[in-house]
Amino acid sequence: MKNNLEHLATARRVGLFDSGLGGLSVLRSLAGVTGQEREFIYIGDTLRCPYGDRSPEEIVAFVNQLTAWLELEGADAIVMACNTSAAHAASELEKRSSVPVFDLVTPTAAYLAGSGLRKVGVIATASTASSHAFANSVRRLTDRVEILETGCPLLVPVVEAGLCRGKEAVEALRVYVLDLIAAGVEAIVYGCTHYPFLEEALLEVLRTHADRDIRIINPADILATSLGAEVTFGTPDYGGTRFMTTGDAETFASIASLCLEANIDDVHNLPLPELLAAAESAPATTRARTQSGAYPSPAPVS
Repeated sequence: MKNNLEHLATARRVGLFDSGLGGLSVLRSLAGVTGQEREFIYIGDTLRCPYGDRSPEEIVAFVNQLTAWLELEGADAIVMACNTSAAHAASELEKRSSVPVFDLVTPTAAYLAGSGLRKVGVIATASTASSHAFANSVRRLTDRVEILETGCPLLVPVVEAGLCRGKEAVEALRVYVLDLIAAGVEAIVYGCTHYPFLEEALLEVLRTHADRDIRIINPADILATSLGAEVTFGTPDYGGTRFMTTGDAETFASIASLCLEANIDDVHNLPLPELLAAAESAPATTRARTQSGAYPSPAPVS
């Protein structure tokens, strides 16, 4: 089903998924919108994390399983809180899903096209960067913005290990950000939903090495502000959120609490057989693709 932001703005139960903890940054932005009455279901596929070094065929299969489960749980809108998933599976998912599906690349591209920026860096997983998802989406809207996409394979493991605010994060980021500074970018976009949790470290790198102001753009905030003309933000409320993980629930709860700076102690394990069973209940064409673990021709990002 095509994504219409009005559907997301009025959805009562929103499902989100990511390869792990990164999509919590999207949940944080959406849960911080004031005056809303909605539930969230979050799945972190930590058992199969990271997606950044997976093949497109594997990613498509995982996405089908996760979204099929969310649909069975009554989600009336789904957010792909994983840009690697969006880069490789968004087109097919929108066609087959029975509920509206949203990604972060589309609203971010629209924002960049109208921002007045001329050169923008995107830090992303290797898979998202090599797909040129952000550059291609912006190019469809304007040729006035140059997008430099950089694959950053060291960063997701730092977040998943709960090391967002330590020297490990600063050192890992420095490797990638120095090249973007040297290239003359005016802004840096978080091209992976894990990366907003590294903001303190990124600011430290920019303070130390940049000779000019460089904006930081968070696609999760862009999506949230797109929900209405007068969106305001307050303290995120996670009281109506179900947290699920395919990995260890206790570990997920501990690191999620660090990332969100909140007490996240009610996390449930989602066994892979349950995801596969959900995919089995999907329409026949989707089920066949999911069982094989691949689409014959993964949808390209063009």
